[in-house]
Amino acid sequence: MDFETWDVDLASGEARHACGCIIRIEGDPQNPSSVDPSHFPKSLNFIDQARLLRCGVQALANAAEQGGSGARLGQAQSPAKSRTVRELEEKARMFAENPGRPKRAVLSLKRNREEKVTE
Repeated sequence: MDFETWDVDLASGEARHACGCIIRIEGDPQNPSSVDPSHFPKSLNFIDQARLLRCGVQALANAAEQGGSGARLGQAQSPAKSRTVRELEEKARMFAENPGRPKRAVLSLKRNREEKVTE
């Protein structure tokens, strides 16, 4: 098995191996805050799984270092975000841009009462 051959997509923070293994990262590809490996072949022992994981994360870091060479263009210069984070951001953006959204009361810490000075 060739551990070094990966299809890297920096825009989604994902690397796919020919054996079916998928690695998703969040954050900076060179120093990810989260790594989510999945779809390891059942015949692969844990040592080879660890090696495959290490090589996949390194392939993502190398692609980011090369400025997107071998990866899709798009967010190659910015940290990769997970699919869930992008979906939540899109929902928040849609709500913020909705002119018919409910109005919320504004909390103010200012005092409205006049203080009386007694002598």
